[in-house]
Amino acid sequence: MANPQESTLTDSFDTPLPSPSRWQHNSHASLTLIWLLGVVCVLDAMIIASLLTPIKAEFGFSDEQIGRLSSMFTLAGILGAPIFGVLANRFGRKAVLLTGVAIWSVSSIATGLATGFLGLLFWRVATGFGEAAYNTLAPSWLADLYRPRWRNLVFSLYMLKNKIGTAAALALGGWLAAEYGWRTAFFVAGLPGLLLAALLLWVREPAIGALDDIQPGEAPARARPGVRESLAVFRYPGYVLHSLALLFFFTAMSVQIWIPAYLHRVFDLSNQQASGFLAQILLYTLPVGLLGGYFSSLFLRPFRWGFPAFLATTSLLAAGAFAIAYGSRDLTVAQIAIAAGIALFGFSAGTLTTLIVETVPPYLRNSATALSVVLTSGIAGIVGPELVGRLSDAHSLAQAVFVAPVAYAAAGLIWIVLAFWLGRPGQTAEPA
Repeated sequence: MANPQESTLTDSFDTPLPSPSRWQHNSHASLTLIWLLGVVCVLDAMIIASLLTPIKAEFGFSDEQIGRLSSMFTLAGILGAPIFGVLANRFGRKAVLLTGVAIWSVSSIATGLATGFLGLLFWRVATGFGEAAYNTLAPSWLADLYRPRWRNLVFSLYMLKNKIGTAAALALGGWLAAEYGWRTAFFVAGLPGLLLAALLLWVREPAIGALDDIQPGEAPARARPGVRESLAVFRYPGYVLHSLALLFFFTAMSVQIWIPAYLHRVFDLSNQQASGFLAQILLYTLPVGLLGGYFSSLFLRPFRWGFPAFLATTSLLAAGAFAIAYGSRDLTVAQIAIAAGIALFGFSAGTLTTLIVETVPPYLRNSATALSVVLTSGIAGIVGPELVGRLSDAHSLAQAVFVAPVAYAAAGLIWIVLAFWLGRPGQTAEPA
């Protein structure tokens, strides 16, 4: 009989959950906890979006300084991603993830004690550094919980953390700032991560690549590559093209932090009203992520070009929606178009991560995700917010936010190229 400690996690959605005494060995329980950690991770990252107006009012920061807080937060994530990726290859994902959760949670609480720009900057940088552990390791953890046929649906569920976490940050932050002051929002945001980290102690880390389909005659790859070997991800053209598209996509996404301030300045909504509107839209559009994941898994997975074509379509449509939103001076039109844009990029959100982990071999997933954090969401998160801040100071926020539709359109065009490349007869995902 196999040792229970050596058994792999179940991958079937049809298998009922085990008894509570064995919950730590079940993929569904592990997925739930990793997902909840993701919601908290996004909440701590996005809580500042609902607090820009009161922070600016108290300290008199320029928009460029406000944008720099977000940019340096992302830069810390860039620096942390490869560090945590290498540490995970050496010590395992669980220990490194626990360390990251502790760092970001404590730093988020400490942000509420800041007395000036340097204090805010230091603790936001520390928060971003800690969150890099989750952003780097969670996708590969989830990929090893389920077989390939389920992964796109799992990642569609996983990506809902972004909307729920952002909605919670906007609603909670806006309310706490209005009732108790912006500092209280940071105090409250940091606590859930510490509680979930305690639960993670009881969850078993899945084996790397154990549930992947290995072709006849193919030997399993090394589970823990070195730093030099990890750079082999750049030999896979599908990964490179997808990463380039993600760079523009996340640049557009980074502008989302400015939406409450945009609605406040252009349409004279209060900070709480503007934050509340965006929170509601994020929650109302939650089902589209699961619908998109189910649709793409059912109808597009058989086609190699299917996922990038899906991403190209939704990204180009989102570009049009946000162009209408930011070009209109009618509040109703702007709100409807913003809602449409958020729904469109949410429809294909799960596919973003699916292509990262499936364009490289299983043993390179930690490295692929870490490098993706650095080269796509990382660079975009540095450039996007500060670029909008500088353009806003030089011109106006109403003009600066057009960075988003331009970047969405660029991402869509690159995904079209990837779809054609993958769709060529005889094309494989082997390294170049």
